[in-house]
Amino acid sequence: MSAAAVTVALLLSFAPPPTFVAPPAPAKEGAEEVPAEGRAEAEVAVDRTQRGVETPAAAATRRAQASQAQADARTADSAEGPARAAPLELGEVLGSVAEHDPRLEAAERKREGARGKAMAARGAFDPKLAARGLIQPLSYYQHGLVDVKVTQATPLWGLGVWAGWRVGAGDFAVYDGKLLTASGGELRAGASLPLWQGGPTDEARTERRVADLEVARQDAERDAKSLELQLKATKAYWDWVAAGQRLEVAEQLLEIAETRDVGLRRQIDLGAVEAIVGVDNRRTILSRRGKVVKETRSFQKATLKLSLFLRDGEGEPVLAGRERVPVLPASVWAGDVPEIEVPLSPTSDEIEQAIANRPDIQALLQVREQKVAELRWARNQIAPRVDVSAWVAKDLGEGVESLLPPEVAATIELELPIPMRKARGKARTARAELQRVEAQLRLARNEVAMEIGDAHSALVAAHAQLELRAEQHDLARQLSEAELRRFELGDSDLLRVNLRELAVAEAAAQEVSAWAELHQARAALDVSLGRPVGPEASGD
Repeated sequence: MSAAAVTVALLLSFAPPPTFVAPPAPAKEGAEEVPAEGRAEAEVAVDRTQRGVETPAAAATRRAQASQAQADARTADSAEGPARAAPLELGEVLGSVAEHDPRLEAAERKREGARGKAMAARGAFDPKLAARGLIQPLSYYQHGLVDVKVTQATPLWGLGVWAGWRVGAGDFAVYDGKLLTASGGELRAGASLPLWQGGPTDEARTERRVADLEVARQDAERDAKSLELQLKATKAYWDWVAAGQRLEVAEQLLEIAETRDVGLRRQIDLGAVEAIVGVDNRRTILSRRGKVVKETRSFQKATLKLSLFLRDGEGEPVLAGRERVPVLPASVWAGDVPEIEVPLSPTSDEIEQAIANRPDIQALLQVREQKVAELRWARNQIAPRVDVSAWVAKDLGEGVESLLPPEVAATIELELPIPMRKARGKARTARAELQRVEAQLRLARNEVAMEIGDAHSALVAAHAQLELRAEQHDLARQLSEAELRRFELGDSDLLRVNLRELAVAEAAAQEVSAWAELHQARAALDVSLGRPVGPEASGD
């Protein structure tokens, strides 16, 4: 049995087709006479049996069997192989989003880009090798030299160290006398340390800090996008399920009118019913066909929207057919609404926990830390530059006596831009950026509290709405069955039966929509709290 057939069987009972009473057959001689009222009821019962119209109790039993039939079908599919398409579950949609959604892939690529920038920022602390060679064979001062130097910047208060070796041989002018070395060359090493500007922080360390924070921000953005897509996918899934069920309701309502039309034509041919009644039923059929067309379009639209989240192994959208629409649990049609324990408003602890868990808030916190780092560096640029350097050198081998002793030297440099407009302007810009992000962060926290409160309220309202719709559906069904019995006994007319059937169909559609909205509200609450969509939103 396919999912569509099971759903049709499930919905069949909400408005059974009316039975039209044929003219009474002549009573057999010697048979006991039955009162007129009892005879009419007996004829109705016989006609119901012959045409397969079931009682409300039988309908309730069959709805439960329909749900169990689909559960058994799922088990059989998993055991016997893919003989037919299994009902589409929310978990399959969410899994497709996690593995194949291009929007998550784009977020992942942004994260990879941020990691690349972080690696580039750490490159400022890579050791640097420099080499220089010079030969001057045609000159009054014929000489040559080789100079090799390794420099290493460190994140320790801007400390930089270096070491090198050089050799200079030949004739040098007096003013180039420092280029001359002993025969084995000169080994040297030194360090520089900024005492004020560039000490607590500098451009290289700031860029590395900002880049590392950007990686963390992109991680949070990716998680936030995942939650956003989970919520959208859940809403699209339940809109699709509800659209499929509403289409089933519309088709069943049309089937009732078409089945009735067969009986009416027979009644009209026998002269038991006026021809105008058949015309009215034909109008009803056309109206209900229009409803089927409308609901078919709604289902197609929901299917296309769902395909943005449901993809195959190649990442291409998949259009889920009607055969994959799951049968709602029998408890839905029986009016058995599950209990929920959700307060109308969130607690302060719940809000604080959500703020700590929400990835979008974490992303803003990372931006704030970036602006703090930039402001710290901008403020440091206002301070004067005071750098201390020291080095030691020793010539090796033979050479001029003055070159052989070891050398130790130290310097101090001071630099102070007088107006400091550039540094003060950068500090002002960084301060404004930090204040802007802090304002956004305050608003985001307020929005989190609002979203959680709204999600609580929506879930409570959706649950209350489902209870009301379930009771409304049950009452409408009872009225329709009662009106049908009156019509079969000749105490009602086709117009009233039609109105009762429309009321049942509308109530059934509203109950389906309320059931979908309940699961959507559960998913919205999970996401507002910074949690992945839980199993409750899948209908399990």
